Amino acid sequence: MNKSSIVIVAMLALVAGILSSLYLANSKPIKLETGLWFGEQARALPAFALVDHNQQILDNNRLLGKWSLLFFGYTSCPDICPLTMQILSEMTTAIEKSQLRDRLQVYFISVDPQRDQPEQLASYMAYFNPAFIGATAAPEQLNVLTGSLGISHQIHKTAEDDLSYGVDHSSAIVLINPAAEFAGLFSAPHEAMAMARDMTVIMERN
Repeated sequence: MNKSSIVIVAMLALVAGILSSLYLANSKPIKLETGLWFGEQARALPAFALVDHNQQILDNNRLLGKWSLLFFGYTSCPDICPLTMQILSEMTTAIEKSQLRDRLQVYFISVDPQRDQPEQLASYMAYFNPAFIGATAAPEQLNVLTGSLGISHQIHKTAEDDLSYGVDHSSAIVLINPAAEFAGLFSAPHEAMAMARDMTVIMERN
């Protein structure tokens, strides 16, 4: 084998080693501080259609191409919802790299469609973070999405004209990957900085 052949073989071996290292690094399970990552177990969402606070359709196609965090609640919620929305706003700010922040969209999905009309949702989003998107739908449409994600919610009315009712709902934050698949879950209690670090790891590895 001549000298040039030896150099070529050595270079090929070096490239193969680098590619192998990158593959092994990317194939390791993602370890998160506070979230649950489904990895290859991520599953597609059923076809759904909500209406966002700009009165535009929010469906599966809208979730393609970005990482999405979905939180389900209602604007009249006295405690869990405003706290979680504040945490989500702090979390997005805490992601240091702007190119990663640009790959993430936060959605607030109201499970109280009677009171949370687009105007109310728009006001709520503006208060916490204008970049967030609020959406809801009639119960039968909403249940398609919540049922597929294991999000429970129940309205407690004492009478049909009761407008001061409470709503029970799950406090989990759902992670959707850029293929519009259910890819992970952040259970309460939520912590902004830990979530920011977890989302940074997820987006940098995928």
